[in-house]
Amino acid sequence: GTSPRVADAHRARARPPTRARSMRAMSTSLTRDARASLAPQSTSSSTTRRPPPPLHRGRRATPRAPRAKPERYYGENEQIIDRSPAMYDKLTDVFDKREEKDWIGLLAFSGKWRELRDGLFERVKTRAQQCEDPDDEMRLSKLRRKLMALDERVDGYHALLEEVRAKEVDMWEGFVATRRAEFSPEFFTYLTFKLEAVAQGEDDNAKESMAKDAALLLSLCEAYDEASKDQAVIEEATQTLQDILQCDSLDAMDAKIDELAMANQISPALILTASKAHMSVKESPYTSEEVKDVMAHLYFKMKDTTSRQQPKEVRILKYILSLEDPQDQRNALEEAFTPGPELEEIGSNTDLLWC
Repeated sequence: GTSPRVADAHRARARPPTRARSMRAMSTSLTRDARASLAPQSTSSSTTRRPPPPLHRGRRATPRAPRAKPERYYGENEQIIDRSPAMYDKLTDVFDKREEKDWIGLLAFSGKWRELRDGLFERVKTRAQQCEDPDDEMRLSKLRRKLMALDERVDGYHALLEEVRAKEVDMWEGFVATRRAEFSPEFFTYLTFKLEAVAQGEDDNAKESMAKDAALLLSLCEAYDEASKDQAVIEEATQTLQDILQCDSLDAMDAKIDELAMANQISPALILTASKAHMSVKESPYTSEEVKDVMAHLYFKMKDTTSRQQPKEVRILKYILSLEDPQDQRNALEEAFTPGPELEEIGSNTDLLWC
Protein backbone atom coordinates (compact mmCIF):
# COMPACT_ATOMS: atom_id res chain seq x y z
CA GLY A 1 0.00 0.00 0.00
CA THR A 2 0.90 3.67 -0.22
CA SER A 3 2.66 5.17 2.67
CA PRO A 4 0.73 7.76 4.66
CA ARG A 5 3.26 10.48 3.78
CA VAL A 6 2.89 9.98 0.01
CA ALA A 7 -0.88 9.93 0.26
CA ASP A 8 -0.84 13.24 2.11
CA ALA A 9 1.28 14.81 -0.64
CA HIS A 10 -1.16 13.69 -3.35
CA ARG A 11 -4.07 15.12 -1.39
CA ALA A 12 -2.20 18.43 -0.97
CA ARG A 13 -1.74 18.76 -4.77
CA ALA A 14 -5.40 18.02 -5.43
CA ARG A 15 -6.75 20.56 -2.93
CA PRO A 16 -7.68 24.01 -4.38
CA PRO A 17 -5.31 26.85 -3.55
CA THR A 18 -6.08 28.83 -0.49
CA ARG A 19 -7.01 32.56 -0.60
CA ALA A 20 -3.51 33.56 0.43
CA ARG A 21 -1.91 31.58 -2.34
CA SER A 22 -4.32 33.13 -4.90
CA MET A 23 -3.45 36.67 -3.76
CA ARG A 24 0.26 35.96 -4.05
CA ALA A 25 -0.16 34.69 -7.61
CA MET A 26 -2.17 37.77 -8.62
CA SER A 27 0.46 40.06 -7.09
CA THR A 28 3.21 38.32 -8.99
CA SER A 29 1.30 38.72 -12.29
CA LEU A 30 0.65 42.44 -11.71
CA THR A 31 4.26 43.04 -10.85
CA ARG A 32 5.37 41.34 -14.06
CA ASP A 33 2.95 43.46 -16.15
CA ALA A 34 4.09 46.65 -14.46
CA ARG A 35 7.72 45.90 -15.20
CA ALA A 36 6.86 45.21 -18.82
CA SER A 37 5.01 48.52 -19.11
CA LEU A 38 8.01 50.44 -17.72
CA ALA A 39 10.48 48.80 -20.10
CA PRO A 40 11.70 50.98 -23.09
CA GLN A 41 9.48 50.53 -26.17
CA SER A 42 10.78 49.77 -29.64
CA THR A 43 10.63 52.65 -32.18
CA SER A 44 9.45 50.34 -34.93
CA SER A 45 6.09 51.38 -36.36
CA SER A 46 5.06 47.77 -36.64
CA THR A 47 5.11 47.22 -32.86
CA THR A 48 3.87 50.63 -31.74
CA ARG A 49 0.17 50.80 -31.02
CA ARG A 50 -1.69 53.99 -30.31
CA PRO A 51 -4.21 53.86 -27.49
CA PRO A 52 -7.82 54.07 -28.64
CA PRO A 53 -9.47 57.48 -28.32
CA PRO A 54 -11.52 57.98 -25.19
CA LEU A 55 -15.20 57.37 -25.52
CA HIS A 56 -17.52 60.20 -24.58
CA ARG A 57 -20.73 58.96 -23.26
CA GLY A 58 -23.86 60.60 -24.49
CA ARG A 59 -22.21 62.02 -27.70
CA ARG A 60 -22.40 60.58 -31.18
CA ALA A 61 -19.40 60.58 -33.44
CA THR A 62 -19.80 63.34 -36.09
CA PRO A 63 -19.14 61.99 -39.60
CA ARG A 64 -16.60 63.92 -41.65
CA ALA A 65 -17.94 65.96 -44.55
CA PRO A 66 -16.74 64.68 -47.93
CA ARG A 67 -13.94 66.75 -49.39
CA ALA A 68 -15.14 68.89 -52.29
CA LYS A 69 -13.61 68.02 -55.62
CA PRO A 70 -11.79 70.91 -57.31
CA GLU A 71 -13.70 72.36 -60.23
CA ARG A 72 -12.12 71.51 -63.53
CA TYR A 73 -10.49 74.10 -65.73
CA TYR A 74 -12.50 75.63 -68.56
CA GLY A 75 -11.95 73.70 -71.75
CA GLU A 76 -12.16 70.22 -70.28
CA ASN A 77 -15.92 70.41 -70.33
CA GLU A 78 -17.91 73.19 -71.98
CA GLN A 79 -20.50 73.03 -69.21
CA ILE A 80 -17.93 73.71 -66.48
CA ILE A 81 -16.30 77.10 -66.07
CA ASP A 82 -13.56 77.62 -63.54
CA ARG A 83 -14.14 80.89 -61.69
CA SER A 84 -11.42 80.48 -59.12
CA PRO A 85 -9.03 83.37 -58.36
CA ALA A 86 -6.15 81.29 -59.75
CA MET A 87 -7.93 80.95 -63.12
CA TYR A 88 -8.67 84.67 -63.26
CA ASP A 89 -5.02 85.37 -62.49
CA LYS A 90 -3.97 83.12 -65.39
CA LEU A 91 -6.41 84.89 -67.69
CA THR A 92 -5.07 88.26 -66.54
CA ASP A 93 -1.54 87.13 -67.34
CA VAL A 94 -2.67 86.17 -70.85
CA PHE A 95 -3.85 89.72 -71.55
CA ASP A 96 -0.87 91.24 -69.73
CA LYS A 97 1.64 89.36 -71.88
CA ARG A 98 -0.11 90.04 -75.20
CA GLU A 99 -0.01 93.27 -77.16
CA GLU A 100 -3.09 95.41 -76.86
CA LYS A 101 -3.91 95.04 -80.56
CA ASP A 102 -4.32 91.27 -80.04
CA TRP A 103 -6.93 91.60 -77.30
CA ILE A 104 -9.85 92.02 -79.67
CA GLY A 105 -9.02 88.67 -81.25
CA LEU A 106 -9.09 86.96 -77.85
CA LEU A 107 -12.51 88.45 -77.11
CA ALA A 108 -13.91 87.57 -80.55
CA PHE A 109 -12.68 83.98 -80.40
CA SER A 110 -13.82 83.22 -76.86
CA GLY A 111 -17.24 81.67 -76.49
CA LYS A 112 -17.28 82.16 -72.70
CA TRP A 113 -15.95 85.70 -72.41
CA ARG A 114 -19.36 87.18 -71.58
CA GLU A 115 -19.63 84.80 -68.61
CA LEU A 116 -16.08 85.42 -67.36
CA ARG A 117 -15.57 89.14 -67.84
CA ASP A 118 -17.33 90.42 -64.69
CA GLY A 119 -15.38 88.05 -62.47
CA LEU A 120 -12.13 88.94 -64.24
CA PHE A 121 -12.66 92.69 -63.83
CA GLU A 122 -13.44 92.25 -60.14
CA ARG A 123 -10.40 90.03 -59.58
CA VAL A 124 -8.03 92.49 -61.29
CA LYS A 125 -9.48 95.29 -59.17
CA THR A 126 -8.87 93.27 -55.98
CA ARG A 127 -5.31 92.46 -57.01
CA ALA A 128 -4.58 96.11 -57.74
CA GLN A 129 -5.89 97.14 -54.32
CA GLN A 130 -3.74 94.52 -52.59
CA CYS A 131 -0.53 95.44 -54.41
CA GLU A 132 2.25 96.84 -52.26
CA ASP A 133 4.23 98.03 -55.29
CA PRO A 134 2.69 101.24 -56.77
CA ASP A 135 3.93 100.30 -60.25
CA ASP A 136 2.12 96.96 -60.17
CA GLU A 137 -1.02 98.66 -58.90
CA MET A 138 -0.91 101.17 -61.75
CA ARG A 139 -0.22 98.46 -64.33
CA LEU A 140 -3.17 96.31 -63.24
CA SER A 141 -5.51 99.29 -62.97
CA LYS A 142 -4.55 100.43 -66.46
CA LEU A 143 -5.02 96.93 -67.89
CA ARG A 144 -8.47 96.69 -66.30
CA ARG A 145 -9.52 100.12 -67.61
CA LYS A 146 -8.40 99.38 -71.18
CA LEU A 147 -9.92 95.91 -71.20
CA MET A 148 -13.27 97.22 -69.97
CA ALA A 149 -13.28 99.89 -72.69
CA LEU A 150 -12.50 97.31 -75.38
CA ASP A 151 -15.19 95.00 -74.02
CA GLU A 152 -17.74 97.82 -74.34
CA ARG A 153 -16.72 98.47 -77.96
CA VAL A 154 -16.85 94.77 -78.83
CA ASP A 155 -20.36 94.61 -77.39
CA GLY A 156 -21.29 97.43 -79.75
CA TYR A 157 -19.75 95.63 -82.73
CA HIS A 158 -21.62 92.46 -81.85
CA ALA A 159 -24.92 94.32 -81.59
CA LEU A 160 -24.28 96.17 -84.88
CA LEU A 161 -23.50 92.94 -86.72
CA GLU A 162 -26.61 91.25 -85.36
CA GLU A 163 -28.75 94.26 -86.28
CA VAL A 164 -27.62 94.43 -89.89
CA ARG A 165 -27.86 90.67 -90.36
CA ALA A 166 -31.43 90.72 -89.10
CA LYS A 167 -32.48 93.05 -91.92
CA GLU A 168 -33.27 92.11 -95.50
CA VAL A 169 -30.28 92.24 -97.80
CA ASP A 170 -31.97 94.92 -99.92
CA MET A 171 -31.85 97.21 -96.89
CA TRP A 172 -28.13 96.82 -96.24
CA GLU A 173 -27.02 99.54 -98.61
CA GLY A 174 -29.23 102.12 -96.93
CA PHE A 175 -28.22 100.86 -93.50
CA VAL A 176 -24.53 101.30 -94.32
CA ALA A 177 -25.15 104.74 -95.82
CA THR A 178 -27.00 105.84 -92.69
CA ARG A 179 -24.56 104.42 -90.13
CA ARG A 180 -21.29 104.30 -92.00
CA ALA A 181 -19.31 105.81 -89.10
CA GLU A 182 -20.06 102.79 -86.93
CA PHE A 183 -18.40 100.42 -89.41
CA SER A 184 -14.92 101.39 -88.26
CA PRO A 185 -11.63 99.62 -89.08
CA GLU A 186 -11.75 98.02 -85.62
CA PHE A 187 -15.23 96.68 -86.43
CA PHE A 188 -13.85 94.88 -89.48
CA THR A 189 -10.95 93.58 -87.37
CA TYR A 190 -13.52 92.12 -85.00
CA LEU A 191 -15.49 90.77 -87.97
CA THR A 192 -12.35 89.08 -89.35
CA PHE A 193 -11.66 87.27 -86.08
CA LYS A 194 -15.35 86.38 -85.76
CA LEU A 195 -15.26 84.91 -89.25
CA GLU A 196 -12.20 82.80 -88.34
CA ALA A 197 -13.91 81.60 -85.16
CA VAL A 198 -17.01 80.50 -87.12
CA ALA A 199 -14.78 78.83 -89.73
CA GLN A 200 -13.38 76.53 -87.04
CA GLY A 201 -16.84 75.17 -86.28
CA GLU A 202 -18.66 72.31 -87.95
CA ASP A 203 -21.70 74.22 -89.24
CA ASP A 204 -21.03 74.71 -92.96
CA ASN A 205 -24.13 76.86 -93.42
CA ALA A 206 -22.98 79.25 -90.69
CA LYS A 207 -19.53 79.49 -92.27
CA GLU A 208 -20.91 80.29 -95.71
CA SER A 209 -23.48 82.76 -94.40
CA MET A 210 -20.94 84.66 -92.31
CA ALA A 211 -18.46 84.79 -95.19
CA LYS A 212 -21.06 86.20 -97.58
CA ASP A 213 -22.31 88.77 -95.10
CA ALA A 214 -18.78 89.95 -94.29
CA ALA A 215 -17.91 90.32 -97.97
CA LEU A 216 -21.13 92.22 -98.69
CA LEU A 217 -20.62 94.59 -95.79
CA LEU A 218 -17.08 95.35 -96.85
CA SER A 219 -18.10 95.99 -100.47
CA LEU A 220 -20.95 98.28 -99.43
CA CYS A 221 -18.65 100.32 -97.20
CA GLU A 222 -16.08 100.61 -99.96
CA ALA A 223 -18.77 101.68 -102.43
CA TYR A 224 -20.04 104.28 -99.99
CA ASP A 225 -16.54 105.66 -99.42
CA GLU A 226 -15.88 105.83 -103.15
CA ALA A 227 -19.18 107.55 -103.91
CA SER A 228 -18.84 110.07 -101.10
CA LYS A 229 -15.30 111.20 -101.88
CA ASP A 230 -16.48 114.20 -103.91
CA GLN A 231 -18.90 116.32 -101.92
CA ALA A 232 -20.01 118.14 -105.08
CA VAL A 233 -21.15 114.82 -106.58
CA ILE A 234 -23.15 114.06 -103.45
CA GLU A 235 -24.82 117.45 -103.57
CA GLU A 236 -25.67 116.98 -107.25
CA ALA A 237 -27.16 113.54 -106.51
CA THR A 238 -29.24 115.02 -103.70
CA GLN A 239 -30.59 117.68 -106.03
CA THR A 240 -31.42 115.06 -108.68
CA LEU A 241 -33.37 113.02 -106.14
CA GLN A 242 -35.31 116.10 -105.10
CA ASP A 243 -36.20 116.78 -108.75
CA ILE A 244 -37.57 113.23 -109.07
CA LEU A 245 -39.65 113.68 -105.93
CA GLN A 246 -41.19 116.86 -107.38
CA CYS A 247 -42.98 114.83 -110.08
CA ASP A 248 -46.77 114.69 -109.83
CA SER A 249 -47.24 110.91 -110.03
CA LEU A 250 -45.39 107.65 -109.64
CA ASP A 251 -45.46 107.10 -113.42
CA ALA A 252 -43.83 110.47 -113.93
CA MET A 253 -41.12 109.52 -111.44
CA ASP A 254 -40.47 106.27 -113.35
CA ALA A 255 -40.25 108.18 -116.62
CA LYS A 256 -37.75 110.58 -115.05
CA ILE A 257 -35.59 107.68 -113.86
CA ASP A 258 -35.70 106.06 -117.33
CA GLU A 259 -34.68 109.39 -118.85
CA LEU A 260 -31.70 109.63 -116.51
CA ALA A 261 -30.73 106.03 -117.32
CA MET A 262 -30.78 106.71 -121.08
CA ALA A 263 -28.45 109.66 -120.46
CA ASN A 264 -26.24 107.49 -118.21
CA GLN A 265 -26.84 109.87 -115.30
CA ILE A 266 -27.80 107.36 -112.61
CA SER A 267 -24.55 107.48 -110.70
CA PRO A 268 -23.55 105.42 -107.64
CA ALA A 269 -23.89 108.62 -105.63
CA LEU A 270 -27.53 108.94 -106.69
CA ILE A 271 -28.30 105.34 -105.72
CA LEU A 272 -26.47 105.88 -102.45
CA THR A 273 -28.52 108.99 -101.72
CA ALA A 274 -31.75 107.17 -102.58
CA SER A 275 -30.84 104.22 -100.36
CA LYS A 276 -30.07 106.54 -97.44
CA ALA A 277 -33.39 108.35 -97.90
CA HIS A 278 -35.26 105.06 -98.15
CA MET A 279 -33.62 103.74 -94.97
CA SER A 280 -34.36 106.95 -93.09
CA VAL A 281 -38.08 107.01 -93.86
CA LYS A 282 -38.45 103.26 -93.32
CA GLU A 283 -36.98 103.43 -89.81
CA SER A 284 -38.93 106.55 -88.85
CA PRO A 285 -42.18 105.96 -86.92
CA TYR A 286 -43.45 109.42 -87.94
CA THR A 287 -43.43 108.80 -91.71
CA SER A 288 -46.63 107.68 -93.44
CA GLU A 289 -46.76 104.32 -95.16
CA GLU A 290 -47.44 106.03 -98.50
CA VAL A 291 -44.17 107.95 -98.34
CA LYS A 292 -42.29 104.78 -97.34
CA ASP A 293 -43.74 102.91 -100.32
CA VAL A 294 -42.80 105.71 -102.74
CA MET A 295 -39.21 105.88 -101.51
CA ALA A 296 -38.88 102.09 -101.67
CA HIS A 297 -40.22 102.07 -105.23
CA LEU A 298 -37.80 104.78 -106.37
CA TYR A 299 -34.80 103.11 -104.76
CA PHE A 300 -35.47 99.67 -106.24
CA LYS A 301 -36.38 101.20 -109.61
CA MET A 302 -32.95 102.87 -109.76
CA LYS A 303 -31.17 99.65 -108.80
CA ASP A 304 -33.05 97.60 -111.40
CA THR A 305 -32.43 100.17 -114.09
CA THR A 306 -28.69 100.33 -113.44
CA SER A 307 -28.43 96.54 -113.22
CA ARG A 308 -29.90 96.23 -116.72
CA GLN A 309 -27.18 98.53 -118.05
CA GLN A 310 -24.35 96.41 -116.68
CA PRO A 311 -22.42 94.02 -118.95
CA LYS A 312 -24.04 90.61 -119.28
CA GLU A 313 -21.03 88.86 -117.69
CA VAL A 314 -21.44 90.94 -114.53
CA ARG A 315 -25.15 90.31 -114.42
CA ILE A 316 -24.69 86.55 -114.80
CA LEU A 317 -22.16 86.45 -111.98
CA LYS A 318 -24.45 88.49 -109.74
CA TYR A 319 -27.26 86.07 -110.46
CA ILE A 320 -25.08 83.10 -109.58
CA LEU A 321 -24.00 84.74 -106.34
CA SER A 322 -27.63 85.39 -105.42
CA LEU A 323 -28.34 81.65 -105.36
CA GLU A 324 -28.33 80.19 -101.85
CA ASP A 325 -27.89 76.49 -102.64
CA PRO A 326 -24.21 75.64 -103.42
CA GLN A 327 -25.34 72.91 -105.82
CA ASP A 328 -27.46 75.42 -107.73
CA GLN A 329 -24.50 77.80 -107.84
CA ARG A 330 -22.22 75.11 -109.33
CA ASN A 331 -24.82 74.12 -111.92
CA ALA A 332 -25.44 77.75 -112.93
CA LEU A 333 -21.70 78.46 -113.11
CA GLU A 334 -21.13 75.41 -115.30
CA GLU A 335 -24.03 76.41 -117.54
CA ALA A 336 -22.72 79.98 -117.82
CA PHE A 337 -19.31 78.81 -119.06
CA THR A 338 -20.72 76.20 -121.45
CA PRO A 339 -20.68 77.55 -125.05
CA GLY A 340 -24.07 77.76 -126.67
CA PRO A 341 -26.46 80.05 -128.55
CA GLU A 342 -27.45 83.32 -126.91
CA LEU A 343 -31.19 83.77 -126.84
CA GLU A 344 -32.56 87.18 -127.69
CA GLU A 345 -36.07 88.39 -128.41
CA ILE A 346 -35.73 91.27 -130.83
CA GLY A 347 -38.48 93.83 -130.53
CA SER A 348 -39.63 92.49 -127.15
CA ASN A 349 -39.37 94.05 -123.71
CA THR A 350 -38.32 90.72 -122.16
CA ASP A 351 -34.79 90.79 -120.75
CA LEU A 352 -33.55 87.21 -120.46
CA LEU A 353 -30.52 88.28 -118.41
CA TRP A 354 -32.38 90.42 -115.93
CA CYS A 355 -32.30 89.14 -112.34
